[in-house]
Amino acid sequence: MIWLKKYFLALIILSFLINIQIFAQDETVAFGSDSIVQEYYFGFNLNPSLAGGLVNFALVKPLANGKRKIILLSQDNFVYQAKGKMKSLANPYKIDFFKKYNITNLSVLDNLWKLRYTEYPYKTTGKAEKGWSQNLDFDYMPTAGQMEMLKKFGIENLRDYFYGENAFRLLEAIQNPQWLKTYKEAY
Repeated sequence: MIWLKKYFLALIILSFLINIQIFAQDETVAFGSDSIVQEYYFGFNLNPSLAGGLVNFALVKPLANGKRKIILLSQDNFVYQAKGKMKSLANPYKIDFFKKYNITNLSVLDNLWKLRYTEYPYKTTGKAEKGWSQNLDFDYMPTAGQMEMLKKFGIENLRDYFYGENAFRLLEAIQNPQWLKTYKEAY
């Protein structure tokens, strides 16, 4: 009889825990709903990561104290979410941001490292790939003129994140041969 009481009590507790989990996962606002307030934005920075990447893709949430909450993403997740193909805190309306900002070639994401470096920083076999930075004193930093161009996209230093509209405007600019020419010639 005691084991039956324990079994019944265990079922009640288990049922309670399952209900808590179910209701905790319940979305009060459907994906794509008009009542969502956007708090996160897509972004990236040009800092190398411990995992070996030269660019960090992220969701960025500006905070009232001037700081930012960062949720790191893989490049693939960044693309899927920014295209509206995957649920995202930064894209509740499923907008294709690449289309919105006329970014026609997603290889711009693979070339972001070139904004910071004069050449690819990791040892590779064969010919080293050149970056767009022209800083001959520090081959891992843009020149002062190049930093001025990047500041127009919302950063003060390379630790900052390009995010929101500024991030997509930069991606759009990189596709423009005239903008790239000006960037490469900025000292």
